[in-house]
Amino acid sequence: MLEVQSRILRALSLCVVIGLLLAACAAPAQAPQAGGAEAPAAGGASTTGGVERKDVLVIPSNVNIPAPDIWNPYIPGTFILQGMNQNMMEPLFMLNYETGKIDGWLAESYEANDALDEWTVTLRPGTEWSDGTPLTSEDVVFTIELLKQYAPQLNWSGAVQQWVKSVEAVDDRTIKFTLTGPNPRFVMENLAGTTSQAIVPLPKHIWEGKDPVTFKNEYNEATGSPVFSGPYVVKSFSSTEFVYKRNDNWWGAKSGAFKLPAPLEIRRPWVGDAATAQQMLANNESDIGGGNNPSTNAALVAQNPKLVAYTNEPPLGWIDPCPRMLTINSTVAPWDNKEMRWALSYAINRQQIVDVVNEGAGATSSFIFPDYQAMKPFQDAIKDIVAPIGEFNQAKSRELIEKNGYTLDSGSGKYVDANGQTLSLDIVLPPFMEPWARMVSQQLNDVGIDAVLRILEWGVFRDQTGRGQFTAATDWDGCGSVVEPWFGMQRYHKKWVNPIGTPGTEYVDNTNNAGRWSNDEYSALIDEMGALPLGDPQVVDLMKKAVTIWADELPDIPLVQTPVFILFNTTYWTNWPTKDNNYIQPPSHWEHFLRVLTELEPAK
Repeated sequence: MLEVQSRILRALSLCVVIGLLLAACAAPAQAPQAGGAEAPAAGGASTTGGVERKDVLVIPSNVNIPAPDIWNPYIPGTFILQGMNQNMMEPLFMLNYETGKIDGWLAESYEANDALDEWTVTLRPGTEWSDGTPLTSEDVVFTIELLKQYAPQLNWSGAVQQWVKSVEAVDDRTIKFTLTGPNPRFVMENLAGTTSQAIVPLPKHIWEGKDPVTFKNEYNEATGSPVFSGPYVVKSFSSTEFVYKRNDNWWGAKSGAFKLPAPLEIRRPWVGDAATAQQMLANNESDIGGGNNPSTNAALVAQNPKLVAYTNEPPLGWIDPCPRMLTINSTVAPWDNKEMRWALSYAINRQQIVDVVNEGAGATSSFIFPDYQAMKPFQDAIKDIVAPIGEFNQAKSRELIEKNGYTLDSGSGKYVDANGQTLSLDIVLPPFMEPWARMVSQQLNDVGIDAVLRILEWGVFRDQTGRGQFTAATDWDGCGSVVEPWFGMQRYHKKWVNPIGTPGTEYVDNTNNAGRWSNDEYSALIDEMGALPLGDPQVVDLMKKAVTIWADELPDIPLVQTPVFILFNTTYWTNWPTKDNNYIQPPSHWEHFLRVLTELEPAK
């Protein structure tokens, strides 16, 4: 058996990136004032049900949950897998891409055979469900078989159907996966919690006999439902606030695997606007937040010196693993023409976006890889190939537009076709993408393209882009590669192309290849890359060939590398993940936050 060190990010579920930007609508240049109110002192008034503020972790979200009574993590579109519930649902493993290693969580180890088509996973001793029932390999097998049986109706079921030939419980702690073919990334793609979640085990004794397509797994205080394995259970909930209480019998602490989290409760209120969220942070009413630019965060820190940034050094924030993109629907004329997509790219001044929207923090982007240390060898290998993508050249943009039959109307300043129809680009976006989208639309209008923004509620945005019912979107379509190139690049594989109107077939939400770009040669190269062991030198050569095709076709348009300007409140809690204390990546809505919960310490 060959021990495999897994080095890749699983998908970024875009349904969770929303929580990253707590104040992602256009934030004010200065933090809001507290209206003359004194910030409560540490150990202040009680909050929920008699629990003192000092014992509560408050993490606002800018997303309300449309169906708060559904705790079925596999029903598409319920949003239950968002960060609201990551403190209850535990993965088998967790990719720490600060270190590039796969860390055990529910499971302690994994190994593969030499052919990479059999994987064996071993659970930690003492794993339990929140109702005290042992969590065993039978639960994992039950979950996998359920997903396989109900594919493609459930989240993750497509991946299971594609890759899992069979799964068996060797004993109470050992699970053997037999795959349909070699897959060196099986654990990382499917079982390791990353930006949103992996496949989380379900309790067989609760779910057996239930229809997983319709089973709501509703809250029931008397039975302790919903039953999961994490260190917190539901206390109360609504569409505007979730409250969780600590499970003092959590298996992780009982077994000695982890520390029992210090917060007695976690509150996740929905806060609908950036100013309110920032005011809460300044007033010690929340513990994580911030603005979407350095100046807002500086103003907040001036108001409350107990606020600590992830870093005060360039890039002044934590680099989001997903470069901002202008995602293009390649089935919609005239943008099905690669020359017209290049015209869009040349029209965009990426440095201006960095300077204005990001206030000089971050960097421009010419491809889908983030600027992480582990990705540097791959970035260096393709830098000459993708360099033209970052070029700002309005003359070239206009030249390509005119080459394709458009003339500039002197009255409107916009290009029109032979029939007098204005060259337009409808750009959809969720609210937190507006700062980037606004500047992109202005730049496109400057060259004569009538770019119009349409802000959509997050669920509507995700549904429409997943179904291909859009022309362009400000998004992060290529997200995924953090320590190795294959995962991000496979998101453009032709296998993800569904008919317009049909939901995407991405493992988690609908974000793979939303633009429906299809290239046989590119897809074949991705398949060849995916069959190679991690670290194989052939990966770089195959990557360069695939990137050459991608850069020529330009199915999406990279914009900028964007820092997330996270602030942590140390009034009540300390030992946050920062650049100087870099034990895990910091977003509070990812499964990684389970690690943060076990590391937080009460302020003294």
